[in-house]
Amino acid sequence: MTVIQTAHADHLAASWPADLRGVRAYLPYRFVTRTSGRLGKRPCSAHGRWVDPFDRQYHLGFGQALDVLRQGGCDGVGIVLAMEPWRAGLPLVAIDLDGVVSGGEVHPAARELVARLDSYTELSVSGTGLHVLVAGEVPLAGRRGHIKDLEVEVITCGYVAVTGLRLPGTPATLNVRSRELAELHQTLFQAPTPPVRTVAVGVLDDELVLQRARAARNGRRFAALFDRGDLSSHGDDASRGDLALLAMLRWYTLDPVQLHRLWARSALHRPERWARPAHRDGRDYATVTVARALAFSGRVRSSHKGQP
Repeated sequence: MTVIQTAHADHLAASWPADLRGVRAYLPYRFVTRTSGRLGKRPCSAHGRWVDPFDRQYHLGFGQALDVLRQGGCDGVGIVLAMEPWRAGLPLVAIDLDGVVSGGEVHPAARELVARLDSYTELSVSGTGLHVLVAGEVPLAGRRGHIKDLEVEVITCGYVAVTGLRLPGTPATLNVRSRELAELHQTLFQAPTPPVRTVAVGVLDDELVLQRARAARNGRRFAALFDRGDLSSHGDDASRGDLALLAMLRWYTLDPVQLHRLWARSALHRPERWARPAHRDGRDYATVTVARALAFSGRVRSSHKGQP
């Protein structure tokens, strides 16, 4: 067990918000080297097996995850966000601020945003970023934007590595911040979006998307859902299976129309269920579920032959 593992386990045990200790939504992770040369954090089971973070059969309680970390079975732990109620009937939202801490000092604009959200805030694994955790709802459209020269990501669905290294002077509690989230979202996504690195998205036709999904390392799991509608790995929960299938497909396309079309070709197609209203703004289940899949924080790799 490394010093970093010991420190993170101790800090999590001491600082992690009480509201989040009773949920079963934790996964260990191990560091993997990305093609860029940077270290990534890949979710795994308690026994070190790579897993789909949305597959709840592998989710651990908070104490179980700390035990795995203390025993050296992983490099760290994270929490899975899935747009489900956590506090006061509201989902958990993570605000990710990269590269805002240098030499122990927090960027002034980041400190201003942290003060406005006024909820549990911790240093990221790298020590150069911050995560602010709040309870609240945000519109499904838009997830990444800029305030001044800060890049801000609003994460409602995905896997977030945690440290327990609470930023001094910030609350020890998870607080409800729906109004502040709405204001943040409006600020981020009303302003023009700055240029982003071009990615090959939406260039694959349906058949090529399916071909690559079946050839990926998780191709058997994909085929079980797409071809047979087998929900056994998802607690026989059709909604979880839908989201898992879309999360796999979104590695190859970010086009919501194409995702909907491919999903409709699968064995999970449920026309009557898909048409039912599923959100307070009147959107149906299919539209909301596609948006949830697109909100997942992983990256699309349309030219990649398989998932990492």
